[in-house]
Formats: sequence, C-alpha cells, structure tokens
Amino acid sequence: MSESNIQQNVGKPNDEIDIFEFSIRIWKALMNFLIGIRDFIISILIFLIRKSLWIISFGIVGVLLGYFLYGISRPFYTSALEGSTGGIYDAEAKKYTSGVDNSLVIDHINKLAQVIHKPLLLANYLGLSVGQAEKIRSINAYYGIDVNKDLKPDYVDENRTYNPKDTTQIRVPSFIHIRVSVYDEQILPELRKGLFRYINSNAYIQELFKVDRRQKEERVKELEKEINKVNDFQDARTRKESSIEKGAFLLYGNEAEPRLFYRDVLWLHNQKQMLEKSLEISDEIIVVTQELTPLENEERPVLIYIVTLGSLMATLGLVCALFWQYRKKIWKLITEDSSK
Repeated sequence: MSESNIQQNVGKPNDEIDIFEFSIRIWKALMNFLIGIRDFIISILIFLIRKSLWIISFGIVGVLLGYFLYGISRPFYTSALEGSTGGIYDAEAKKYTSGVDNSLVIDHINKLAQVIHKPLLLANYLGLSVGQAEKIRSINAYYGIDVNKDLKPDYVDENRTYNPKDTTQIRVPSFIHIRVSVYDEQILPELRKGLFRYINSNAYIQELFKVDRRQKEERVKELEKEINKVNDFQDARTRKESSIEKGAFLLYGNEAEPRLFYRDVLWLHNQKQMLEKSLEISDEIIVVTQELTPLENEERPVLIYIVTLGSLMATLGLVCALFWQYRKKIWKLITEDSSK
C-alpha cells in the first residue's frame, strides 16, 4: 500500500469527527440564540409589568382625551360621483376615442384643495354662499386604474399610487371619480351644481368640449355619406349580378344570389350609432354615471379617536417611565457634556 493511500485512510476518522463537532457547535449556537430570544421576550414582559402603572395611567388619559376630542369634533359625511368626459369606447379596437382629456378636468377639480380652508375663495369658485362653503370638508378627483387591460376601471386610485412605469397599470381615459366630504349632507345637491359650474368656468376645457362635439357631428355626417355610397354601390352590384346570372339561370337553371357588403355597412352603422349615442348623452363636459348620494352614517368613528390617542399616550407613558428610571444617568451625561 502506497504512502498516499495510508494518509487518506488515516484522515477519514478525523474528518468525520470534525463534521460531528461542527454539527454540535451549530446546534448549540442555535439553541443559545433561541434561549436568548426567549430571555429577551421575558425581560421585555417583566419590564412592561413593572412599568404597567405608567403605561396604564397614560393610556387612560389618552382614552379620555380621545373621547373628549370625539365629542367636540364635527361629524362629516362622504359621497362620490363618477362620470365620463365623453370618450367613445371601441370594443373591437379596445381603445377610447374623442372626448375631453380627463387629466385636464381632474387637475382642474383638484385645485379646489388649495382653497378648501378659505371659505370666501371656495364660495367664489363654486358659486355658493360663504356659509355653504364652510360646510365643505374636502373635494378630490381621482383616476380609474385598469389592471386586466379591458379599459374599464378595476379600482379608483384614491391613494395616488399610480406609477406610469408599471405596465400592469393603465389610467382609464375619460373616467373620473370625484369624492367629497361635507359637514352637512343637505348641501350635497348644491355642491354638485357648484362643481359643474366650476368645471364649465374653465374656458379651455369648455372650448375642447365644443370642438369635440363639432367633430363628432361632422363625423356622423361623413359616415352617413359613406353608408349611402356603400348602399348605392351594393345596389348597382346587385343589379349587375342579377342581370348576368339571369341569363345563366335560363341556360343552367341557377337562381341569382346577390352578394351584400354586410361587414362594411355594419361597421359604418356601429360607428355612426356610437357617435350619435355620445352626442345624445354628453350634453355636459362630464357625463354622470353615478350621482352624489347622501350617506346616513357619519364618518367620525369614536374608536379612531380612542385607540389612536390611547396608544400614543401609552407609548408616551413608557418613554416617561424609562426617562424617570434612568434620570440620574441622563442628567449626569448632560452635565458632563455641558462642562466639557
């Protein structure tokens, strides 16, 4: 047996022992880590129990303060309006055409947020009285986001998380979601009128709307001409084929079967009907699909006040307990730093 083989055989038991010891060390390290976590959790629980008087006392103060703020706060109500800016959805092409750019309308509405706490300016913009404007809490407009790529809104981007670089999210053209909150739900009808007055007051948007209607009307006239041309061509083609095939019928007994331009005529009719439908229902810049509806439940849950302030005050109590426990060390550090 060569010297190298002897060395390999001698080395195997040592390797096995090293692996065994390494496994034991890993196991011990893991157990020590778990024991450390357990001890850490137990120490936190013990610390919280010792400081429970501070935490509970401050928490009770927070609950009472939250209930007090709930009592003096004004209840408010929310409602939403959804609509379209006159775009026509072509199911075959899966796209919107015509209509006013909804981004212009949404940006115009969102400018009201800048004066929402200025009742006089808000009243001037909406054509309301100052007293009515003071009852308005917020006005915001949002886009609809399409996820499954059917150009229909799957959800409203209320948190404004839309990312143009994300190809899985598409802003739905023509769709608008307007959310308002008011302190008096009786003002919603007047607020609706004021919103539409405000939108119509934008000269640029109003001009785009007029141009869009004029273009649709001209397109309808052009489609009528095209339909008449196709029908005339079809009649001429039918008469020609009938005269030719009539002779063939006398010779061979075959009946004439005229060919019709179904696809062309139906496509033109569908385009014409979509435009006429859009002109019929879009007599305003925004075609309302869901009206503002008053809500019976007030948006002022008492639990939000109690839980929020109670949690904050309990946390503050914990911080105060730590500060009180280590006050001497903290004071010593402060005095030492100031003396240097």
